[in-house]
Amino acid sequence: MREELDKQLVEKYPKIFRDRYAPMNRTAMCWGFECGDGWYNIIDRMCDNIQHHINHTRKQRAEALVYNRALSRAIKGDFSTFNLLPKWRQKWLSEELEDPEPQLRTVPKACVQVVATQVKEKYGTLRFYYDGGDDIVDGIERMAESMSAVTCETCGAPGVARGGGWIKTLCDAHAEGQEALVWEDMP
Repeated sequence: MREELDKQLVEKYPKIFRDRYAPMNRTAMCWGFECGDGWYNIIDRMCDNIQHHINHTRKQRAEALVYNRALSRAIKGDFSTFNLLPKWRQKWLSEELEDPEPQLRTVPKACVQVVATQVKEKYGTLRFYYDGGDDIVDGIERMAESMSAVTCETCGAPGVARGGGWIKTLCDAHAEGQEALVWEDMP
C-alpha cells in the first residue's frame, strides 16, 4: 500500500494501529500494510466499524454502571448522584424507584480494544490479524476478508482470484499481462 494511504489509516485509527511503528520483535505491523491500494476502502470501513463497536460497548457499560450506582444510592435515600444525571435519565430512575422492587440494569461487557498485529494479502484475500475484540469484531473482520475476495487489490474494482502459483484478486484490466488464469477455472 502506498505510504500516504498507510499514513491515513494510522492517523484515522490510532488505537487500532498503535503498534504501526513498533519494532519487529513486537509486531508484524512494522512492515506496514502488505497489500495493494485497492483494498484501502475495505480496511477503512472495517476499522471504522470495529472502533465504533468498541466505543459503543464501552459507552453502554459506563452508562449502566452510572445508572446502577445512582439507583443503589437513591434506594438508600442518597440522591446526590441522581441529581447529576441528565433529566431524561432522572425520569427513568424515578420510574424505577416507584417500583416496589427496583431492578439494577445488567452491565454489559465492554469490548477489548483491537490492536492490529499484521495486515496483508494471503491467497488472494485480505488478512487482518489482531489482539483484542469479541465475536462482533470477528464477524466484521470475516466480512472484510470476503469483500477482498471479490475486489481488485490494485484498484478496488470488482475482481476475481487469479494465478497459478501466487494467487491475486484482480480485475480484468490489472490481470492483463499477468497469468490470466481464473482461480475457479484451475484444475
